[in-house]
Amino acid sequence: MNIPSKFCVYTLLIGDYEALNEQPMALESDIPFICLTDNPLLTSESWTIVQVSTAFPMDPIRSQRILKTCPHWIPALSEFDRSLYIDNSVILREAPERFVGSLEAASGIGLPTHSFRNTVHDEFIEVARVGFDDQNRIFEQLNHYLATGDAALEERPHWTAILLRDHRNDKVRRAMESWMFHVLRYSRRDQLSFNTAMRSVGLVPDRWEIDNHDSFFHTWPHTPQRERFAGPRNPLTSFMPPQTQLAQLRHELESTQAKLQVAQVELDGSRQEANGFLDGITARARQLDQVQAMVDRQRTDAEHAAQRFATLQAATTDQMRALEEMLAAVHASTSWRVTGPLRRIKRWLRRV
Repeated sequence: MNIPSKFCVYTLLIGDYEALNEQPMALESDIPFICLTDNPLLTSESWTIVQVSTAFPMDPIRSQRILKTCPHWIPALSEFDRSLYIDNSVILREAPERFVGSLEAASGIGLPTHSFRNTVHDEFIEVARVGFDDQNRIFEQLNHYLATGDAALEERPHWTAILLRDHRNDKVRRAMESWMFHVLRYSRRDQLSFNTAMRSVGLVPDRWEIDNHDSFFHTWPHTPQRERFAGPRNPLTSFMPPQTQLAQLRHELESTQAKLQVAQVELDGSRQEANGFLDGITARARQLDQVQAMVDRQRTDAEHAAQRFATLQAATTDQMRALEEMLAAVHASTSWRVTGPLRRIKRWLRRV
C-alpha cells in the first residue's frame, strides 16, 4: 500500500482509564496523527485531539470498539481514504512515511499475526483465564462458534492493536461492520471474533509476521497509569445496575471487615505470643545475669586466693633460703668442726 494524500494515523482514548502516550515520530511526519477521545480536558504535543461522542456511556470499551472497527463511520475521519490504527499502548519507531509502504495490504486490510498464541481457540481460553471479560459471555460465544463448525477457531489469531485499512474497500467495510456486530453481541475482546468476521464476508487479510512486542516500526506495550478494570470497564460491573453494584460493594466491604477482624484476632494472638516469648527471654536473661554475677564473684575469690597462695609461697621460699643459709653457716663454723669427734662418739654409744 502506497501512502496516499488522504491518509492518517489514529488512536482512541475512551473512558479516561489511562494516560495518552505521545508519539515522537509524529513530529517528524507530515501525516495527521489524530486521537479520538471523550475526555474534554485531554491535551497532547504530538496528537491532534478530536472530541467524539460515545455510543454507550456506561460501556466505554464497546464504545471504543465501534470507533476501532469502523473508521469509515467516523465523521472526524471522513476526509481520509486510508488509515493506520494503533492502540494507545503502541509506540512507533519510525514516521509512517518510512514503513507503511512496506506493509502488505493488497486485500484492503493488513495487520500482524498474533505472535504468541497458536489458535483463536487458545485465545478464548487465555482471555477467560485472565478475566478480561465475563466468562459466561466468552463461553457463550465459543459454544456458538463450535456449534456452527466455525473453522476460524483453528486459525492463527490476528493481533488487532495495529490495523492498516482502506476505508473505500467495500469488502473491508462489510468485514469491519460484521466484526463490530460480533463485539457488540459477544465478548468485547475483539481478537476473539476478528477471524470469524473476516470469514463471514470472504475476506482474507494480509498478515504481517512480526513480533508483537518489537518490530522494525513499533514497540509494545506502553501502558502508563492504565487501570484495565477501572469503573465500568470491569467485566463484572459493565452492565450491573447501580443498586446491584452498591449491594456488591456492601458485600465486599462486609467481607473485607470480616477478614480484618480475623486478621486483628490473629495479630493480637501473635502479639501475646510474642510478648510471652519476650517475657521468657527477659527471665532467662535475668537468670543469666545472676549466674554471670556468681561466676564473677567466684572468679574474684579465686584470684584473691591465688594471690594469697603466691604471697605465702614466696614467704616460705624466703624462710627456707634463710634456714639453709643458717645451716651452712653452722657447718662452716670452728665449733662445729671441733665437736665433730664428740658427735661421732655419741652416735657410737647410742648404737652400743
